[in-house]
Amino acid sequence: MVRVTSTDEASTVVRFAANHRIPFTVKGGGYSTTGASITHGGIVLDLSNLRRVHVNPVSRIVTAQGGALWEDIDVAAVQHRLSVVGSTLNHIGVAGATLGGGYGWLTGQYGLAIDNLLWARMILADGSVMLVSEDQHPDLFWAIRGAGQCFGVAIELAFRAHRQDHPVFAGTLLFSADNLPAIVEFANKFDILTDGNQGFWFGFAMPSSMDRCAIFVAIFYNGPQTAARQFFSPLFSIGPVVNETGMLPYDSLNGILNVMDTVSRRRILEGADITLPSDEPVGTRKSLRGSNITLPLDINFAASIYSEFDGIMREFPQARDSILLFELLPNTQITKVPNDATAFASRGPYHNVISLFGWQDADLDERMHSLQGDIMNQIGTRAGIACKPDYSVSKHGTGLYANYAGHDLPIEAIFGDNLPRLRELKKKYDPNNIFKKWHNLNTSTDTKNSI
Repeated sequence: MVRVTSTDEASTVVRFAANHRIPFTVKGGGYSTTGASITHGGIVLDLSNLRRVHVNPVSRIVTAQGGALWEDIDVAAVQHRLSVVGSTLNHIGVAGATLGGGYGWLTGQYGLAIDNLLWARMILADGSVMLVSEDQHPDLFWAIRGAGQCFGVAIELAFRAHRQDHPVFAGTLLFSADNLPAIVEFANKFDILTDGNQGFWFGFAMPSSMDRCAIFVAIFYNGPQTAARQFFSPLFSIGPVVNETGMLPYDSLNGILNVMDTVSRRRILEGADITLPSDEPVGTRKSLRGSNITLPLDINFAASIYSEFDGIMREFPQARDSILLFELLPNTQITKVPNDATAFASRGPYHNVISLFGWQDADLDERMHSLQGDIMNQIGTRAGIACKPDYSVSKHGTGLYANYAGHDLPIEAIFGDNLPRLRELKKKYDPNNIFKKWHNLNTSTDTKNSI
């Protein structure tokens, strides 16, 4: 692991690894559950020392180094009453989340993170540093907006910021399972009710104090508490068993879901790395998978997914920290951009679904991955966009968010009609396929990612 302190050092590492054909990967926030941030027997380029953020309040442009976390941007921008469309988790890497697309609570107003990306400074496979934007190397700029991890190291990124001079209403709620029909009923009205200023997530989790799964809800309203409580009144009227909502400063918003953490803690190391004692736990084994749903959602289907997830949690108590969420964010701004305008190929009339499974026993790896894959495949095939009679990849996109996709899915399912162009650009900018740990765009028949 090489923990660099400058662009020049990072460029040297990339060039060295490429010249000697050494397995290589980049670690920004280190949030990946697929092994994309590590490599056994190779080199990890660690950007965690490169977290500087600069805010220009006049131009409303925020620049961040490649190792920055979203918390770094949120805190810096709010000092100038600004915000940037970013991740709904503030402790993950800016570059990784952005290059795959980048959904955030502000997506309903301003689109994806890549839709607000102005330029990026990339270290390419030969170690050269290139500034890419709509005006400079636009073909590469097209590619990095949705598949950037496959083309280089984003050592610096610049975003369009937006005025955010007021707090927001947000937080989490917990309901008993018998409230699922009412929550699904509200979900089915969300696309009609929202004006872009709201976000509504719901799903299933098993708190340690309960013997069956509860309905977990996260809400967001970019406005005053009175209006927020009015919008979400159908939920509050049910009577949640836990209510942790309220007015928050914007730089606290993206911390409300940090319970979904996939990293036990981020170590701040000085000097040489340390070796952990063999009896020290280094974190839960985790797997993240995604799918999509279209509304309206059938209540019987939602109930069947709840029952299956609840059954898994009961059968495998060590997996109780797992969670499954239906992420309802307004998608009007997303779908205004055509699917072929950037490499991001999932712009359509649907919403993401995410599952994060966690367990301790290595012997359960295969079983957990199988159970997770089965339940997410059910969601996609029974309630996703692909099951609609008029579905077209060219028109509606793939329905699969690349940052939520596991390595066992075919690459065509992630990038759809954009894949041929991506592969041609891969030949141009990374002909030896140095950057393949995230999703492997290699045109050869061997598309396995090295781990």
